[in-house]
Amino acid sequence: MNTNREASLYYQPELPVHCSDKNQKVPFCCVVSIPHGFEPISPSHPKMVYHLDCLATIKETCRKTVQVDDCGHAEVDLHVLKVKGCIPFIINIEVKPKGNRETCFTDPHAKEISLCCEGSVCVDHVLKCSVGSLPDVHINCKYVTVCDLQMRPVHEGACQFVKISGEFQFYSL
Repeated sequence: MNTNREASLYYQPELPVHCSDKNQKVPFCCVVSIPHGFEPISPSHPKMVYHLDCLATIKETCRKTVQVDDCGHAEVDLHVLKVKGCIPFIINIEVKPKGNRETCFTDPHAKEISLCCEGSVCVDHVLKCSVGSLPDVHINCKYVTVCDLQMRPVHEGACQFVKISGEFQFYSL
């Protein structure tokens, strides 16, 4: 493969690139509708599943002008490792019948049942910047975790919902 051609395909001159040593976070939320006669179990801890198959890492190179002490300005190649794609997810919460209503379950031992919501978030973040070479990275659960998972009840007239929100945390390499 012609490496010069490959480099020209991925080379982008002087672009605004925001590099930060801080961990990247991508917010998400979804809403669960609670049927009439049911309520969320309290305290409740949502269960969540997400997959990372739709994410890819991309290496880009751009020219940056930097100030060098006692030498003035110099141009350097800045190598940027980005993660792009989407993260689909499903979140479950447990609900139970309100009060002592006549409620029938197909499982005679059940007292609660799960409701869910689903969603997907778009990702386009810089993971790392370097003037040196960048590692090849396969994004997995070690690099992306869920933090700040919260539930908040929402009442709108006779309708009852639970808003579940949190953040996907991308850890530095």
